[in-house]
Amino acid sequence: MGSFFNVIWQNLPQLLYGAKLTLFFSVVVIIVATILGLIFALLKISHNPVFKKTGEVYVHIFRGLPLLVEIFYIYFALPMILPLHKWFHPYFTPIAGILALSLNEGAYITEIIRAGILSIGKGQTEAAYSIGMTKYQTMRYIILPQAFKRMIPPLVNQFIQTIKDTSLLSVISISELTRQGQIIISTTFASLQIWTAVAVIYLAMIFTLTGISGYLERRFKIDKR
Repeated sequence: MGSFFNVIWQNLPQLLYGAKLTLFFSVVVIIVATILGLIFALLKISHNPVFKKTGEVYVHIFRGLPLLVEIFYIYFALPMILPLHKWFHPYFTPIAGILALSLNEGAYITEIIRAGILSIGKGQTEAAYSIGMTKYQTMRYIILPQAFKRMIPPLVNQFIQTIKDTSLLSVISISELTRQGQIIISTTFASLQIWTAVAVIYLAMIFTLTGISGYLERRFKIDKR
């Protein structure tokens, strides 16, 4: 048992470095994906047929393809059309990873935000218009604040999924937690110890986010009935 923990202890700094990168990519992807989700959700509920179709096409494409295919396409196929390596050298690999994850997660967040907005009764929109508010003011001050409370549980679930999905970035050699685990195992052959440590670190991050979700639900008094 002593040797079991010794292997983990000796490689803990490298694993924690991978965990820091996992958190960094998760936070950046969540921010970018939320912005994309808000933009395309507004496009999908627009009365303009071009905007509405644009939002629908985005969601259909990026929810319809496996995330791994999207990562491979942006990392390997897209540079054959555009000189992305030259434009973003030496940061092409992390940018490709963030772009692929953000586009995929953004498609799911689009549907979460759209459903949240549509869950607010039309009467509130009509009441806002009746007191002279513009469309922007109605969305900014009336609809989105109420919809946000209802969106918290599904958004947190999607953020948890984002943390887990960052493990797929290991296929393009981004040194996040899973990749660090693979590198350590290639030299120590201690699969049981290292994968156990990797699993515990992922669970610690996800349980922390779940706790934050619970706090936000209590803070905003979200009715779960």
